[in-house]
Parts: sequence; structure tokens; C-alpha cells
Amino acid sequence: MSDTLAVIAGKLSAQAIRIMGLGLGSNLPGRVSLKIAPTVLSHLSAQARKGVVAVSGTNGKSTTSGLIASIFAAANQKIVHNRQGANLLTGIAATVVDASNWTGTLDADYCLFEIDEAALPLVAKQVKIGNVVVTNLFRDQLDRFGELDTTAKLIRSGIAVNSSPAILNADDPNVAQMVPNVERLFYGIKNLASETCGESQSREHIGEANTSELSYCPACGNEYVYDLLVYGQLGHYRCACGHKRPEPNVFAENVKVLATGSQFTLHYENQKIEIELNLPGTFNVYNALAAAALAFKLGLPAEAIKKGLCTYSTLFGRSERVMLDGKQILIQLIKNPAGASQALQAAARDPQGKFLIALNDNYADGRDVSWIWDADFEQLAGCAGPFVVSGTRCHDLAVRLKYAGVPADKITVEPSLDRALDSAKESCGSEQMIWLLPTYTCLLELQKIFKARGTPLAGT
Repeated sequence: MSDTLAVIAGKLSAQAIRIMGLGLGSNLPGRVSLKIAPTVLSHLSAQARKGVVAVSGTNGKSTTSGLIASIFAAANQKIVHNRQGANLLTGIAATVVDASNWTGTLDADYCLFEIDEAALPLVAKQVKIGNVVVTNLFRDQLDRFGELDTTAKLIRSGIAVNSSPAILNADDPNVAQMVPNVERLFYGIKNLASETCGESQSREHIGEANTSELSYCPACGNEYVYDLLVYGQLGHYRCACGHKRPEPNVFAENVKVLATGSQFTLHYENQKIEIELNLPGTFNVYNALAAAALAFKLGLPAEAIKKGLCTYSTLFGRSERVMLDGKQILIQLIKNPAGASQALQAAARDPQGKFLIALNDNYADGRDVSWIWDADFEQLAGCAGPFVVSGTRCHDLAVRLKYAGVPADKITVEPSLDRALDSAKESCGSEQMIWLLPTYTCLLELQKIFKARGTPLAGT
């Protein structure tokens, strides 16, 4: 009875929020429902006929979850998914309450939850998670998480609650060495096509890379050396003691990264699938591999995996493409050095690209914006521009771009996002692209701006 009351209260609160135009109702309804019945999330999620899948890690959670959802759809699997990205306990509760009927019945094959690293142990105590996909581990919001060891410990403890099987990134040594006592399946990149490989590097020590995290051999404590460095600390690593990167069960071969997409051959056991991914950047190849690895583990057909990856439609602010007043815009959330550097690398492939970069320092963004000095903005120095910078810390961005080698006369400072968007549009021809790179709360503000202009973003 209490679950039914919790569902009714949650649904009514969500409807009220949406009717009054106060938001999407992606968090508060969950808080209301959990207050009335603390077990409502546990009871509703347990109704998923084939179990619960979780995706966690620093970067790529939303895109990986979206790719998994696309594969599920291609395989005719009915899912419940926190598509709006509300990935804390209350957001996940709101998702299942919204998906259930008024009496608390959930009709789904799978629950698919993107889960914040710090929230994973909390959610795992209420939800029996069948499989956990881990994307990568980078420094992110140090004022919230602390150092990387803290983030890794949170994910490990979340997996340990239910001894959940783990799908791990073999190329990230901080991820690959996790949870050796549970069932594990690894994914990774085998090699890069020659034109892509030229932008990667082989380095003796990972510490030479700007966005890398120092990674040490768990067997002897020495620092790894790399035969192939893809980006950050991701690549083919080994130690003098003999410990090395695990061989991935699922891997991409001949990875070719283009300005707005990528191509690669996907391998699993005796299956080989040619993939054309409509997403820019090597980081999205890893996201696709993570999604495919889970799908293979669940026994989904190769045809569904290919269709799900190749026809994927992007989520809100994650390589999302829109047309506004006849101008092409690609929106990519940035939030930490590693993720921003990869987004900038994708943008730098477009030498005629126009740029709008927006930086806030609100709580959800992280108060400390010094991370922009660790992001590789130098990649933009050769781009045509111009470069419009916006947000509460737009002047910091202008200084960062100047030191990155962008000519001062190509930089326009406009604190108002609304006016900054107009400024970027004015410089953009019909065949050119605006690369819009916002931090999280800038993205939320842009969501309102686009909707007001008659071009709602995904999920709104």
C-alpha cells in the first residue's frame, strides 16, 4: 500500500512540475516517493524481467547508456532508462516511478541506469544490479570527489554490494584492475588506422600526457610504460614485472576517427561487425565498445548491436546536433580536462569551425575552474574561428584561449549566453559548423534558450 501511495505522490508531483513549467520532474518526484516509501525503488526495479544494468565512470556515462538503449530498442527489448541524466538516487527513483503505472506495476525487460560514481553504492543497496559497465576514471570535480582513489573506491564498493559482473575498460589501467573477485568482461581498442594513429602517441611514461592519470602496476607498484597511448592514460600499458593490460574480449580494430564520426571493425569471439558511428572523437569509440560489450554479454544479436550503434540518436548535450535559424550546431558537454581535451580534438578536425565555449563555476560544474589549464585548448590554435566565450567565467576562458595561441582579435567575450549564441551564429555560414562546448549549468541554460527559440534539445 505504501508503494502505491509513493507512486501516486511521485507522479502527481512530476505532473505539477511540468504543468507549471518548473522543469522536467526528474528529481523531486523521486525524493517525494522515497520519503513516503523508502523501498519503492527496490520494489519497482525488481519487476524488470531481465534485470538491472548500471553504467558508471567519470566520462561517457550518458552516451554509453544512450547507445545501450539504442541497442535494446533494435533488439525489441522494453526498458526503463533515466534518459534525462538524473543519475543520483532520487533521479533514479523518479525514473522508475514515472515509468510504472499508477498502482506501481513496471512493465520492462531491463532497467538501464546511468549512475553517478558517488551514488553507485547507495543505489546498489536498494537495487540488485545485474551488470555494471565502467567507462573510465579521470579527475573530475575535485571539490566534490577528492582525488581519483576516492572515485575508484566508490565504484568498487558499489559493484561489491551485489557482486555484480563488471564490464571494464581494458585500456584504462585504473579501471582494468578493479574488482578481481567478480566476473569481468573487458573491452578496448586494438589499433588505430594510420591517419588516426598519427594523432595518438607511444610514450615511455604516462606522466608526459597533460590529461593522463598516473597509473601504477598493482603487482609491484612501478609506473606503467605504454606501447600505444590513445589518450589520457588509456592505451596499451605494461610493467617490467610482466603485469600488463588484459586482453579485451570485445575490441575495435582499425579505428578511423573523422570530424563528425568514426569507423571501426568490432570484434567479439568469432563475430566481426563493421561500424560507422555518427559520433565524433575516440572517446565515443570507447563508449560504443562499452555498450557493445554489455550487449554481447547479455546475448543480444549482432544485427541489433550494429543497428543500435549505427543509428544512434544523441542525447541532450552529448554530441547533439541541431539546426537553429539555418545554422548547424554541434553541442558537446565539457566538464573536466580529459573530456574537454577529447571534445576539443574532435572540434579541431574542422578547420573552418566556429566556436562558442561557455564556462560556469556553479556547484554542479565544480567551483574550481583551474581544470581548464589542464585541458588541451592548444588544439584550437590553427582553427579559423572566431571564438565566442561565455558564462560566469568567460574572462578565464578568454585568457586560456589567448595562452593557447588563439589570436586575441578572434576572441569575443560575451557573458550572456543568449547574446553569445547570436554572436556565434553571425559568423557562421550555411555550410559551416558551430561547435558549442558548455559546462553543465551552461548546458541547462542553453536548453531553455533553444526551447524559447523553437528548437528544443533532446529530452525536452
